[in-house]
Amino acid sequence: MRARDLDTLATTTFDLLVIGGGIHGLAIAYDAASRGLHTALIESSDFGSGASFNHQRTVHGGLRSLQYGRFRYARHSIRERRALARIAPWMLRPLPFLVGTYRSVTRGRLPLRIALKIDEWLARDRNTGVEPELHLPAPRLVSKALTLRLFPGVRSERLTGGAQWYDYQMVEADRLTFAFAAAADRAGARLANYVEAVSPLRDGSRISGMQARDTLTGRELSIRATATVNAAGPHAGAIMTTFGVKREYPLLKAMSVLTSKAASDMALAGPTSNDRMLTLVPWRGRALVGTSQSRTFAQPGDTGASAAEVEALVADANLAFPALKISPSDVSLVHRGLVPAVAGRGGVPELRMIPEVCDHAREGAEGAFTIFSAKYSSARGVADQVTSLVARRLGKRVRPSRTATTVLPGAGIADHEALAIETARALGLELSIATIRHLIARYAERAADVIKLMHDLPDRRSPLAASTPTIGAEVLYVIREEMALRLTDILLRRTSVGALGHPGDEAVHECARIAAAELGWDAARTAEEVSSVNLFYAIRG
Repeated sequence: MRARDLDTLATTTFDLLVIGGGIHGLAIAYDAASRGLHTALIESSDFGSGASFNHQRTVHGGLRSLQYGRFRYARHSIRERRALARIAPWMLRPLPFLVGTYRSVTRGRLPLRIALKIDEWLARDRNTGVEPELHLPAPRLVSKALTLRLFPGVRSERLTGGAQWYDYQMVEADRLTFAFAAAADRAGARLANYVEAVSPLRDGSRISGMQARDTLTGRELSIRATATVNAAGPHAGAIMTTFGVKREYPLLKAMSVLTSKAASDMALAGPTSNDRMLTLVPWRGRALVGTSQSRTFAQPGDTGASAAEVEALVADANLAFPALKISPSDVSLVHRGLVPAVAGRGGVPELRMIPEVCDHAREGAEGAFTIFSAKYSSARGVADQVTSLVARRLGKRVRPSRTATTVLPGAGIADHEALAIETARALGLELSIATIRHLIARYAERAADVIKLMHDLPDRRSPLAASTPTIGAEVLYVIREEMALRLTDILLRRTSVGALGHPGDEAVHECARIAAAELGWDAARTAEEVSSVNLFYAIRG
């Protein structure tokens, strides 16, 4: 990826400026640039650092929405699930789900049989154009005996059996987000993290770009664009206000917990006391439980995790999955994010299921658009819609979108292991198979570039600490090639160091030492970066 180029941002007039570098913003930048629009994107923090980082690492086909009669939404979810399987097969794997069936009007075998049959029909083309390794079996009902064996601790009272279906798990969720960034860059979009949108530029009633600020240096710059898309996640409401648009952007906090408890290779679904469903998903051998939703609307700055919130989710998890028997001390990482919401029954916030693209021309802000969308796997489809709308408003003819079939950078199935082994052998490096497989899991064909760094820098061939397989060369690679500018970028999103929880002081400090030498941090800045990492893992109270 090209490095940040603020001079180009400040001296170029773009067709489209995207505000927000989460999965929706990155998908829009990719789709727009690949279809011929001159595109720029700015993100006030790091790419994918908000709700795109904090989810349960699954790609659902919308089966649960059938109980509400949302057939169109289910069909949309199935298409987008298939699209991700086509464009990122290296980063997904089929994952079976199981839920108990009961003597009940809503959770009995008859209503679930009907739902599964509808899902099978809606998803009849779910495997079309998908690699054989990722083909999803049809959903089915299973026996009571099999359910009791596969679902330890399932509530047995009135149990009649189970329902099983398949979705996908993101093997490397953060790398998938970054693959969209790399695709946008490859298509010609100009991307810059740590650049904050401050206020709109105006030509009369038209929004003609944004005044922005580099949060790392304080530099002010004007970024001009004919169209501006607000995909700023929890900050989208504030951005709309700067447009002069008076529209609510309600939020709820979604939360999952990664635990130290072992998990089987099957996802389980179970109800809580308020009849909401939680899922227990295996993630690198551990149980990842979620997703809970706040009972009140959240504020844009409420991105932390409190002890009370964690305790409430742990209690619900133990109700849904009694055999798990977790306590707050078993929680190693809290995934949390703020997502668009709507008022449900009794004013309780509910996840906004249906994406919406708002054109603000009628609200006195011509050329400005805002995205309301919560679901990670909907982002590609939303991006297709946004580009088409913007192109019509600009009077530009653009190419049809091909993002549903074009494989993302580093996301295709290939013999990456052979390439890595051949690269190491040609350089005279002796690398273990474990190291090779660790590198290709994260970087696919670009693992060869990391191996070349290992050859050039012998002191960067070792793991950062005994607690992690991540090596020093990876730290340099993601700084030099993937726009990692903060320690959190490196530890939490680019490498796998912090994926299972705080990696330990040794790994954090060694990573900080390498980054400081590469990025020119002094002792005070290095200490600040380490503090930011520790703060992310902290639970308030």
